[in-house]
Amino acid sequence: MARRSGFLSTTIRLAKAIETDSRRAQNAAIRQHNAQVRYQQKLQREYEKAEKQAERERLLAKKENAIKYAIDKTNESEKKRVLLSSIIKVAEIKPIDFSWNQFKKFDSFSDTKPREPKYKELPNEINIDDYKAQITFIDKIFKSRKLKKISDAQIKLKRAIDYRTNEVNEIQSKNTILKQNFENDYNSWKKKKEEFEKEQKEFNKEIDRQEQAFYRNEQEYVEIYFDTILSSSNLPEELLTSWIISYEPKSKILIVDYDLPDRDIIPQLKTMKYVTTRKEFTETLLKDKDIDLLYDEILFQVCLRVTNDIYISDTNDQIISVVFNGIYTGINQGTGKEETKCIMTLQTTKIDYQQINIQNVDAKACFLKFKGISGSKLSEFVPVAPILQLNKEDNRFVEAKDVSGMINGTNLASMDWEDFEHLIREIFEKEFAINGSEIKITQASRDGGVDAVMFDPDPIRGGKYIIQAKRYTNVVGVSAVRDLYGTLMNEGAVKGILVTTAHYGADSYDFAKDKPITLINGSNLLHMLQKHGYDARIDIEEAKKTLTENQ
Repeated sequence: MARRSGFLSTTIRLAKAIETDSRRAQNAAIRQHNAQVRYQQKLQREYEKAEKQAERERLLAKKENAIKYAIDKTNESEKKRVLLSSIIKVAEIKPIDFSWNQFKKFDSFSDTKPREPKYKELPNEINIDDYKAQITFIDKIFKSRKLKKISDAQIKLKRAIDYRTNEVNEIQSKNTILKQNFENDYNSWKKKKEEFEKEQKEFNKEIDRQEQAFYRNEQEYVEIYFDTILSSSNLPEELLTSWIISYEPKSKILIVDYDLPDRDIIPQLKTMKYVTTRKEFTETLLKDKDIDLLYDEILFQVCLRVTNDIYISDTNDQIISVVFNGIYTGINQGTGKEETKCIMTLQTTKIDYQQINIQNVDAKACFLKFKGISGSKLSEFVPVAPILQLNKEDNRFVEAKDVSGMINGTNLASMDWEDFEHLIREIFEKEFAINGSEIKITQASRDGGVDAVMFDPDPIRGGKYIIQAKRYTNVVGVSAVRDLYGTLMNEGAVKGILVTTAHYGADSYDFAKDKPITLINGSNLLHMLQKHGYDARIDIEEAKKTLTENQ
């Protein structure tokens, strides 16, 4: 038994030894692989280092070239900074060139017109005289000889005629095929050319239609025009980023949401020198505070320059006011996440703007003169509320319904809830029509969300308003007001309005008193309706009875 136990022990130790050797082999393989990777990385670093060194040595090969290189780099950086910070000094004073014809197609049809083939010529006609028998004096004496010559000549003539006939037929057949192929190619080319010219004509006709729509002050084409104006500006490439243009035809306000450039467009190099004793370059960089000051100056100039280029190109007098919203997208150093926010906003009027000489103003002072809004340092990217920023592209919006004809004498408290929402849109549209406001009603959902959205272009109180309509027969609780406030925050609106046919409790008024919320009860609503010529009424008890009977 002891012997067997010793055998098992030996077997176990042997298995463990094998397992240990296997692990060691695996670990050795891993270490070898890692060593190879490190070696390759080392070779790559040494190669890159050698490449950089070789480049530097080539650069430093001649002292004169090195000195010139340092001077050129210094001048290049300074020139770039001057260019970026002088855009209002070279601002346009005449309208930027624009023509709707630039969108038209004037190119010629590029396919080559087929050439008519070179047809093979037919052989000459047979000259019968060439095949007449040559009768001599002797032939005349010997008649048989004469006849033979005549017969031979006739045979040759027939052969020649047959040969020519076959040749003519073959040539004509080939020429016919060439002609048919040419006609097919030509007709195909002609058809493509006609289709090209027709398409081009229709396209250019559409551009003419768009031009006329522009002169009729249609929103889409006014936006296209000024978008093209900005694209045609002679601003440095680094400052021509991207933007969204919105136009309000009624108020003639143009809103530009402009993506501001990054701070790193400013060259940091202040001076570069070549130290001959050490045969190396030394660099002096601008301080962060100097770059921040320059960055602020550039952004203020971008704001004024974009505004300027719009006004001077408004040759059709379609703009009364321009709102510039400077939008910055970058990494929030506190969260490490990318954020997009408005950091500067400015509204001007064309009349006031035309009174300044943009090429001589101090950008920041001019921005403040027009009561622009921004943080104390733009380089700190402090968010500010845009003076006006309208987003009317919302797939929830539906076509408005005219309900004015069904209102007179109607008890609003028992009115169809969807018609009631359209009524609220209609009355607010009339209430704010003088300001050029636009109201959109959303898809019916009965979910307590957004019933209507109003866009008010007024520079002081304007912005996006959320309107909710509650056709209630009971007191509206505070939960409805809280829900409106949540929706208000979620939609990024400046104000919320809650309209009901009933009343609000004290807790609702208490919740709304320090928030941008207006509560309109049944009495307020009737007053608004009467103001605009509607004859309606609210009878809560009657409505409760009617609604109960209809259930």
